[in-house]
Amino acid sequence: MAAIGTVLRDRYEIITELGKGGMSTVYLARDKNLDCYWAVKHVKNHTTADINAFKKEVELLASLNHSDIPRIVDRIEIDDDYFVVMDFIDGTPLGKKVLAEGPQPEQTVVEWAKLLCDVLHYLHTVRDNPIVYCDLKPDNIMLTQAGRLKLIDFGIARECRRGQKQLGANVGTRGYAAPEQYKGASNILDERTDIYSLGATLYYLVTGLVPGKPPQAMHPVRQVNPALSEGLEYTIDKATRNDPADRYQNCLEMREDLENIEQLNSDYRKKMARKVFTFASCLLLSLGFFVFVLIGNNGIHAQRADNFQTAFQTAVAYDRQGDYAAAATHYAEAIEYKPDDLDTYLLYFNALLPRQSGEEHLLQTKFAIDEMRKRYLDNPHSDMYRNSLLMYQVAKRCTELNDPAYAATAVNYFELIRDSEEYKEGRLNAADLDCYEIIASNCANNLATQDFNQLNQALLALESSTDAMRISANETLENYYVLMVIYSAYSSYLDDAYERIHQIGIKAKAVIDNNITSEELTFNNVVRMYELVASSLYTNAIIEADTAVQRDLYEACIEWFGYLDDLNYDLPEVLALRKGNAYRGVFYTFDPISEREAIDGSVLAYVEEAIEIYQEIIRGNSNSFLAHLYLTQAYLDKELCKPLAERDFTAAKNSYANVLALKEADTSLSVVALSQFGALRRQMQNAGLEGR
Repeated sequence: MAAIGTVLRDRYEIITELGKGGMSTVYLARDKNLDCYWAVKHVKNHTTADINAFKKEVELLASLNHSDIPRIVDRIEIDDDYFVVMDFIDGTPLGKKVLAEGPQPEQTVVEWAKLLCDVLHYLHTVRDNPIVYCDLKPDNIMLTQAGRLKLIDFGIARECRRGQKQLGANVGTRGYAAPEQYKGASNILDERTDIYSLGATLYYLVTGLVPGKPPQAMHPVRQVNPALSEGLEYTIDKATRNDPADRYQNCLEMREDLENIEQLNSDYRKKMARKVFTFASCLLLSLGFFVFVLIGNNGIHAQRADNFQTAFQTAVAYDRQGDYAAAATHYAEAIEYKPDDLDTYLLYFNALLPRQSGEEHLLQTKFAIDEMRKRYLDNPHSDMYRNSLLMYQVAKRCTELNDPAYAATAVNYFELIRDSEEYKEGRLNAADLDCYEIIASNCANNLATQDFNQLNQALLALESSTDAMRISANETLENYYVLMVIYSAYSSYLDDAYERIHQIGIKAKAVIDNNITSEELTFNNVVRMYELVASSLYTNAIIEADTAVQRDLYEACIEWFGYLDDLNYDLPEVLALRKGNAYRGVFYTFDPISEREAIDGSVLAYVEEAIEIYQEIIRGNSNSFLAHLYLTQAYLDKELCKPLAERDFTAAKNSYANVLALKEADTSLSVVALSQFGALRRQMQNAGLEGR
């Protein structure tokens, strides 16, 4: 069973095979009800042991609820066949990314490591006994297009009783498995087992070298690349020590060091020792100069005020120039001189947030939130500890991430805010806070427990409140942006999600245009907002059945890509491809492919524009498989518009040759890309340019 084209439970249509293992096959399936894609894992009941082992894995996965672990959404048994429907992870294994690009930048790897610590900590604490993943390695970690990491293949994960040997075959992958996983070792597995594998994984990501089997697993990373930091070398070394007692004892310990990795070096330790000595000396001297300190106290306050003004004005100047990193540095300095000034904290937070889109957007937003939480909001020694006004701004940013962990933080902050004097005095909008709390609460849950009717009502209420209230342009845009992010994330579950994104985008752009010259406009997600609108229009056009409506949607999509051009923004490749496809989409709405001879020049101009866009992408990335593929289709479209005697398919054939060469060279093409290639091949065959 499960041949291509099979429809399971009148809902899941098997599209293609993704991979095959010892006893299972994984397929890509289209959900006919929700118009989305799932992975379907199929096991044929060869033996009771096989099916029981598989069901045990499924039950384990089904009991988990974490954004970076694939969800089980359905289970189907038909005679001897057992099917499990789960999240389809369309991404790149980190192992393949290193093979293709080489060792990854340290800063990126450290951010990935924090994310992996979070998901492993969840596995280790969700039950009384830790769930040990047992096979953490680069090939089992998927990097999605949104920049998230997803753990896949829980085939050998198990709940391990502390101190108890694990019976059965040895598990794990050579080099990445901890010493206790190898034959003849203790076979006592716990949190520290996964920590070893995480350290070995980080070693590979920053060096490109596969670690060897313990006890001579790996050399210090700075022997391989001296440019790597002492802190990273220390962290990897501690995680991969042979004796579990010498490793980090849990993932929170390891994450703490990753958060402070720049401090884990010998220079820092020497500097701190000097500071301790200096402090002791100053303490002694202060006893002798106590009277002078009292007399000079007013002078010190005046000096601190001057220092604050200097740092603050310097930060503002950098902010206006668009040098946000320098601005953040000086805002942080200003805070040291005047730690009770809320406005400086808000400006500092805004300077830390990303301005551009792409893979780093999510990581940089999380970094900014973590910085405000760790240094100020959650630090009892800070003047901003549990400050409700600052908490509210950070909580809204947590909500926009649509990440369960950060959404849970937002929910906690909203609860604290309700008990604050500022809330009770009406300095915070209660209606907006109610809406945000409902949104965050839903984002903190999995799909099975979310109340989408309640979420839909909260989104509409927040939009209505934002439109009616006299609030600042920044607050208005932040509310609009959160609404657009949530509609985009749950487009299959919310009413008219793509249309709502478009309408909210129109209102947001009007606010931006009216305040574009104002220095008070600090909203940082303009680019991301325009991207969301353009992408939602593109997706809506694809699924629209009415040709005239579809044409309007593609035209609107092109208009929003034009707004991005006005910002002098270089589109990421995936969006540039959509832009080109939108032009071709308009072209396709005029006539069937077989009747294009009558198309006039104004319509053909859409194909010409698409060709220019694809060629521009290829000039920047000659190995872009999809750009070559779409370019070939555009060349075909152009020629099919001409009378039969005038057609010249030379450009299409040359472009198709490039497509074939890239397909042969790249064995890691996504399922979507391979599906597109199948469509192109049929077009070439229909045009008589390739044999059937």
